[in-house]
Amino acid sequence: MGIIARQATLNAALAYVGIALGFVNVVLLYPKILPADQFGLTRLLVSIAAIAAQFAQLGMDNTVIRYFPYFRDQERAHNGLLGLVLGIGTAGALTAMFVLWAFHQRFALWFGTSDGLYASYGLVVLPLVLSEVYFFLFRSYSRSIHRSIVPTFTREFLLRGLQMLLIVAQARWHFELRTFMLLYSLTFLISTGALILDLWRSGTLKFGFRELRLPKRLSRSMSRYALFTFGSGLAMITLGNIDQLMVGVMIKDGLDKVAYYAVAFYIASIILIPARALVLPTMPILAEAWKRRDRALIATIYDRSVGVQLAIGGYLFLCMFASMDLIFFLLRPGYEQAHDCLLILGLNNVLILSTGLSGGILATSRSYLFDAMTGVILVILNVTLDYMLILWLGMVGAAWSSLFSFGTIVIWRVLFLKKRFGFWPFDRTTWSAWLLIGVVSMLVWLLPSSGHPLLDAGIGVALISALFWPTIHYLRIAPDLSAQLRLLIQRFRS
Repeated sequence: MGIIARQATLNAALAYVGIALGFVNVVLLYPKILPADQFGLTRLLVSIAAIAAQFAQLGMDNTVIRYFPYFRDQERAHNGLLGLVLGIGTAGALTAMFVLWAFHQRFALWFGTSDGLYASYGLVVLPLVLSEVYFFLFRSYSRSIHRSIVPTFTREFLLRGLQMLLIVAQARWHFELRTFMLLYSLTFLISTGALILDLWRSGTLKFGFRELRLPKRLSRSMSRYALFTFGSGLAMITLGNIDQLMVGVMIKDGLDKVAYYAVAFYIASIILIPARALVLPTMPILAEAWKRRDRALIATIYDRSVGVQLAIGGYLFLCMFASMDLIFFLLRPGYEQAHDCLLILGLNNVLILSTGLSGGILATSRSYLFDAMTGVILVILNVTLDYMLILWLGMVGAAWSSLFSFGTIVIWRVLFLKKRFGFWPFDRTTWSAWLLIGVVSMLVWLLPSSGHPLLDAGIGVALISALFWPTIHYLRIAPDLSAQLRLLIQRFRS
């Protein structure tokens, strides 16, 4: 647990710094400097690249983590595992890029008109796809050799720092949109290149083509696992990206609405930082534990993850709820249309966090077939509900779709873990945490408004902090957080 706690803490710190940079970019700078349709185009291209890259790498990112213990051999370049997955990922990336290029005009009609923004600048997505495929694969390899900090640094800090410099330069020099979009894609390529450079400098970037040893039995097992976990990986990428695609296709002035929805989605995603920070160092340890059949360790990690994620996620949701007037006050007129989307997406993310590392436990277990099946069902359910609810409710229908589809799947996964393995991390402290979140939300909602959004947000966050954390500590909802806080205080004093 020491490795998990240390790396999770560092990952969380980097993630929060990245979130601060991202907040400045997505909420304060990009919406003010770029017109809504141009900003929506950047978010649309990122969504397309993320989904295409997930298809292209064919589940190799999870496969690296799951099977790395069987290849581990530093002297033999880990028996060529990195070279194998990069070969598969490169072939998939080139195929995805060809499809996007060949059907470009068809996609342009979906996202506007034959002479719209996507038609003119949509091919910028091609280098984004290649960058995302390589980032997914090298990130998994880094995590497998317990170097989870650098992937977080390059994606959360370096990428967003570069994008902040770019939008400031855009405000100063007013690049043509084509130049701006090319520079925007370059920020992703630099971020991925920095991750590869770190592996090279550490001496761990060894492709091992000559050392590749892949027995038939292991090959069949890896192929099945990659195929089955492809669905679960696609489900994680689906969160938000499918919604933005559907909003862009189905609603008039879709790129504007994509920008509004993307801002709400980004702000709500702050709540998911605890899960991301825990998953990065924990997945390789879960894979090792399954290999040793150490169910006690898995149950312990599962139990502790629920309390930590629910406490931090609940607090962030409450702070977001108290600051919503301030958030939309800082944005351009029009973005307030995403008010309800932000609230619904935030609640959805708290629900996901409340199930702990259930997804990671399934993905690294021999029940990955169930994980893949629920992932595919999630995608189908999300797309179906998006279509129905966007037609009925407009943009907010996409947010309701996410809440219903993800809520259904995460609850199903939790019940499966209980029935199949006997894992059940929920007790009275879990329900106490939910009750606390509900009570504090009601108190914040009942606060009278002063008419000044900044003052109202400050009072609300102060009230939340004064009530929430002492209650969390008293009820021992997340004892690991209290232990980490005491350790940090001791280190600070010494």
